[in-house]
Amino acid sequence: MNEEQTHFADRHSLLLKLEQYITDYLAKDKKLAILLIKINNFRQLNIIYGYPSADQFLIDFFLRLTSVSRKQDYIARIGNAEFIMILPEIINEGHVFLAANKILNSINAPFPFANSHHKISTNIGIALFPDHAVDIISLMQKAELALISSTKSIESFSIYTPKDQLKYFDSWNIEDELNNAQERDEFQLFFQPQVNLKTGELFGAEALIRWNNKNKGFVRPDIFIPIAEDSGQIDSITWWTINAALRCIKEWPVSETPLKVAVNLSAKVLNNPDLIHSIKSALNIWGTDPELLTLEVTESALMDDMDRSFIVLDELRTFGLNISIDDFGTGYSSMAYFKYIPANELKIDQSFIRYMLENDMDQHIVKTVIDMAHGFDIKVVAEGIENKETLLSLKESGCDIAQGYHIAKPMSQDDFIIWLNNYENTVNN
Repeated sequence: MNEEQTHFADRHSLLLKLEQYITDYLAKDKKLAILLIKINNFRQLNIIYGYPSADQFLIDFFLRLTSVSRKQDYIARIGNAEFIMILPEIINEGHVFLAANKILNSINAPFPFANSHHKISTNIGIALFPDHAVDIISLMQKAELALISSTKSIESFSIYTPKDQLKYFDSWNIEDELNNAQERDEFQLFFQPQVNLKTGELFGAEALIRWNNKNKGFVRPDIFIPIAEDSGQIDSITWWTINAALRCIKEWPVSETPLKVAVNLSAKVLNNPDLIHSIKSALNIWGTDPELLTLEVTESALMDDMDRSFIVLDELRTFGLNISIDDFGTGYSSMAYFKYIPANELKIDQSFIRYMLENDMDQHIVKTVIDMAHGFDIKVVAEGIENKETLLSLKESGCDIAQGYHIAKPMSQDDFIIWLNNYENTVNN
């Protein structure tokens, strides 16, 4: 048994491999699956048979996984008793079920331990890209949730469903934990770059809040933001986000044209009477030019109380801030209120961008929105750009700003600064 046969790829190698696959598969519209495989009662095996035998068992376990894998599959050990297998180029869920059953069958026979044999049990959690998630953190989280569900499955494996997520978080007092998140310094900002499609120069970045809970790890915004809105915590989270974003841009490299930062506003915050005062105070504290801050409001949020929303946004624009209408095209009254919209930017919903090259209707909608917005002197941002062909098509259509994985994924502040210093023109190269 040579070293190459028994070497375990580790978590770091796995994440690099996943990132490589995701970047490639986003552009080619391919699927992959990750299987999170947990060996049950591994600690007892260590105690009963000793560490040398347990280490040999891990090698034997790895070799059995290898024996039922394809040449293109990738296996890594990510924990004391956990492995992940990446299955690239899968066709559908049935393809993955077949692989899971092959794994379970291969490890069903007892493993040798010293002078005896021991039968072990495993559970497998499965998540699919892009069906369940399109980024590494979310994909891993979905596999973890599926793994929890697999303990109640007859087959010992489970594929992720949204019910897994709801069941998991229903049993957790997320509201109380969220209330203490700021004190524990658990919030982080990630930044996704935006590029000027006409020049290829950097335009700015969208600030995206992440919650790294000490017990649960990263919690998706679509889980905790609705709870924050219902519990009244969304205001303090928004003030934290705005202040953190303004602080972060002070650390960005100086450029000829200062970079803008965009922050999302909830409909609940939009109706807060202290909104305007709080934003002005934050700008004063950090000495930031109002023109460098963009507030993104979803189209559906505007519909909640259109008259009130328009008054507030119009006052913010008068003060010098940029107003962007997010997820544009998903609302019911887009065309009816378009000429009255108090915004100087709109973001076309990524559901129209992602498949615009294959769908003539999506392409027509995108082109129509761009032309109409320009008629009212409104810039257009396209998000969800996953390949160069889409980027070039948007450039030809006259779109102003580009955002998406083809340019860069969301990054921490430190990584974003490194990325800024090494940026090369992705539009004209």
